[in-house]
Amino acid sequence: MTEGSAGVGATLRAGLSDVGGAVRDCWGALALAAMLSMTASALPSGARFVVALVAGVIAQGALFRRAFARAGGVKGLRWGADEWRLLAAQLMILGLFVLIGSILLIIVGGVALGVARTAAPNFDPSTSEAWRAAFAQAGPAGLIVAIVPLASLFILIWLGLRLSLSAPATVDQAGVRVLSAFPLTRGRTHILLVVGLAISVPVIVLSALLGLARGQGAVVTGLMAVCTYFYAMPAWTGALAHFYRHGAAQQDA
Repeated sequence: MTEGSAGVGATLRAGLSDVGGAVRDCWGALALAAMLSMTASALPSGARFVVALVAGVIAQGALFRRAFARAGGVKGLRWGADEWRLLAAQLMILGLFVLIGSILLIIVGGVALGVARTAAPNFDPSTSEAWRAAFAQAGPAGLIVAIVPLASLFILIWLGLRLSLSAPATVDQAGVRVLSAFPLTRGRTHILLVVGLAISVPVIVLSALLGLARGQGAVVTGLMAVCTYFYAMPAWTGALAHFYRHGAAQQDA
């Protein structure tokens, strides 16, 4: 599970050990991002996406500028060239996900339709009852309908991990880096997967516990925003910065 100084343990320690310092130096940007995130939950879906995206870019910009010893503004509060580059990189990644996700969705739909028509020659795709009846008759072939979406989800997760060093590369190299950061994670996505899951555990546990508290929407939203921006985001960006430095050093060697 280890790979030099950028194994699972070293990368996870780098992220978790830096949370306190990151919050101390960037609390202004993190607080603004958390407030924007809470505000976004009350907005229509389109506006919610834009505000959430801006919140993420503000937090990322502050944390990665700190990680690479760049001018950080007042407690991380700043919108400059790094944020514009990060925004451009995020939009490019989003476009890539939309493209690949659309292709995978067509494949999943085509497989489901093929299995349904094979199981029920008179299949009528216009009703949900017909879909359920066709899959019930499909037998072992019905497993394909479950496997293909899972495989598609795996591809999207893998792609997200392969592109996860886009943000640190964009800030460190002072230019939009998306596909050019792809080689930095070659053969090492399993490390980022384990680190990401480990960092997510407290967030998942808190989310599950808060889910039991009904009728406390604003409180739940606020606590999740604080946990996300004052713990998960600093831990993940710290881990990514450490992982990026090691990958860049290996690439230059």
